[in-house]
Amino acid sequence: MLIAIWMASLDENSPECRSRPSFLNSSFDSATWLNIVKSLHRKSSKRIKVPDGCEYFPCQSAMPRDAIALMENYAFSYGQTYDAYLATEDDRQYFWSPGRKGVVGFVRWHRVLNVLGGLLTSPEFEEELLESFLEFVRINRLTVNFFNLGRREEKLFRRHKFKINKCTEELIVRLDQVNWQGKAYEWLRRQENYCIRKHLRVEEIQPQDDPQFYREVIVPELLEINREHLARTPHGRELIFFEGRFDPWSLRRRRLFVTFHREKIIAFVVCNPALAGDLWAIEIYRRRDEVPRGVMPYSMLQIMRQLKDEGVPYVSLSSVPFLRCGPPIKNDDLRFQGACQFFWHAMNWLFDVRGIYHFKSRFRPDYREMYVATYPQMSIISMFAMAASWQLFRISPWRLLRHTFQFWRSRKQRAALATPEPRPERKIRKLRHPLYSEDPPVRVPRKRVRTRDASTVEELAQVEVPMSYLPQNGASPVSPIHMVER
Repeated sequence: MLIAIWMASLDENSPECRSRPSFLNSSFDSATWLNIVKSLHRKSSKRIKVPDGCEYFPCQSAMPRDAIALMENYAFSYGQTYDAYLATEDDRQYFWSPGRKGVVGFVRWHRVLNVLGGLLTSPEFEEELLESFLEFVRINRLTVNFFNLGRREEKLFRRHKFKINKCTEELIVRLDQVNWQGKAYEWLRRQENYCIRKHLRVEEIQPQDDPQFYREVIVPELLEINREHLARTPHGRELIFFEGRFDPWSLRRRRLFVTFHREKIIAFVVCNPALAGDLWAIEIYRRRDEVPRGVMPYSMLQIMRQLKDEGVPYVSLSSVPFLRCGPPIKNDDLRFQGACQFFWHAMNWLFDVRGIYHFKSRFRPDYREMYVATYPQMSIISMFAMAASWQLFRISPWRLLRHTFQFWRSRKQRAALATPEPRPERKIRKLRHPLYSEDPPVRVPRKRVRTRDASTVEELAQVEVPMSYLPQNGASPVSPIHMVER
């Protein structure tokens, strides 16, 4: 199959094509090889067995339009964590329970299924969806990893004989309990005051308000910032699966905030929805190379202030991988917990988890323990599938060498990084939220005006908008805010 893909990508007159074996050149053109690839894909798809009444789709484009809209609605309404909306990424495969009462989005690596976002369904159908999905796993003799499950989901998965291990902690800011006053927030206020003096401002961009301006002015600058950011990373590209990929043309219900320095965009933040809009996750944030000090904490703080004004109770700062994953406790897999501790202490030159923790802990969040659930059992192959889906070790040696040298040069500054306590100061077990059995309402302010220093001029008036609204012809759905200042 790999040879077929390679041959289909060659031009008839290219040196590679002329140098291929004669039996491949005879009467076989690119279209023929593409047909071979398609037939192989169809045969491999036929090998997937699906339980009665359930549905399986190998990619998002294979799903009907109404199923795609329903899946996106489930991710928005019933997603419990920061990564639930990543189920809408186009690299997922999908399993639907009978009657499309729930959906599971996953990435397949050989015979291992990696699930991010959990069970996307109403609470009363969670067990039915899990049982149907487990039947799908058994009849195809697969292994499945569910990532980032909360304490409530953990009990459900233990009843179904999953092997549970702690894998990370999600950092959540309770907006209804914070005012950013006091000594604990002194560093944040200092960054904010400095950026205000430099005439920075944060605005939310609504593509549908002025599509031409967004397409011709905003998007090119955002893509340029994204390229500059990725050029500074050791991988030089976006990681996948555990992290969202920035696509300005397919935001859906995500919210886009940009930071201006005078009239130039210098940074942007993308927030993912969960809990029907009661939780917004700061998941993607990028900045230019040359920007005023503190632009990212300033931008994130302004977003939190705006969401607090709207009455949103929670903001997620996403997770810090492998945070407080040791020492192992009863029933933990020693291989997995050992790998987590090794990565936390010895692999920061590849992925700086300690630097991420130092930055996010400045917002004084609450910490929610997250777990990985494996069925039927944890193995070396299932552990390797986690890293393979993340593509963390797919890196250029030269880029890695340069990044490692820079990491070594900053060893004195890194000595001052925050060290997590053995137990978090503030721990959150579950989020208080009434999950709706029908379309939940979304808080939408009628009007909002902001000055250049990001202070609110007019109060919000809340209206109820039904969740049944879905985008037409590929357009982005209506976002909960209309606030663009040019």
